[in-house]
Parts: sequence; C-alpha cells; structure tokens
Amino acid sequence: MPVRKRQDMDLGERGNGKQIPRKEPTRPVSIRLTEEERSRLVAEAGKRTLGEHIRTRLLNGENRPRRWQEPKADSRQLAHVLAMLGQSDLGPMLREMLHAARVGALPITPDTEAALQSDSSAILDIRRKLMVALGLIERGADDH
Repeated sequence: MPVRKRQDMDLGERGNGKQIPRKEPTRPVSIRLTEEERSRLVAEAGKRTLGEHIRTRLLNGENRPRRWQEPKADSRQLAHVLAMLGQSDLGPMLREMLHAARVGALPITPDTEAALQSDSSAILDIRRKLMVALGLIERGADDH
C-alpha cells in the first residue's frame, strides 16, 4: 500500500481512509493586558476560564456551550477502588504481619486467622473490582 503524504490527504479523512467530522476552525486572538486589567477579568470570570469569559463579553453574551464529558463508568470504578485502597490499612498491616512471621513472633490465634481472612477477602474484592474496571472480566450484579 503506497504511503500518502499529509498534503495529499483530504482534511476530512484520516490516514486510514475513514471520514472524520470537520470542526469549524478557530483562530487565536492575542491582546496585551496590564496586570490590573487581567486581574479584573480573572475576578469577573469567576469559575469560568478567562477565554470563555472574554469570548462571552466580546460576543454580547453569546457563548458556545462548554463541552462536558461525563466520566466513564470505568473511571468511576477505578476511583472507587483507589479510594478503598487509600482508606484501608491493608498494606502496612500485611507488612507488619509478614515481618512478625519472619521473626517467629506471629502467634496464630483465632483473631489472627480472622484478620488474615478479612484482609484476604478485601484484597480479592479489590482485585475483582479492578479487573471489572479494566474490562478483563464481566461486571456482576453486585458491582457498583
């Protein structure tokens, strides 16, 4: 297959020949502002970006709607798993138990066994949720 140079491609076409939607081209406009002018505009803008605020003021309040991307379900799941990891003491606790086992100071009592079972279950739950979030296994009815 011959290699096509960029200048030979139609602007509405990717290198693989698939059509992509054309966007209306935008062109930057630069203006110089004093620190005082810029500070005033930033204060007026509030939570909006400075560019959005200036565009709205220049175009008599007409502003194109801001693009908003809803976080993907996978991102929410990963954030939930990371929060679970952050709130748990699994790492430090398991490290302490490993050290105690190495030096022979870990007595196996019912409490120790229960703690190990609980930690193992938590780790398996986190592993399963990560695999769901990454698409490696199908989502079950109990996954949030």
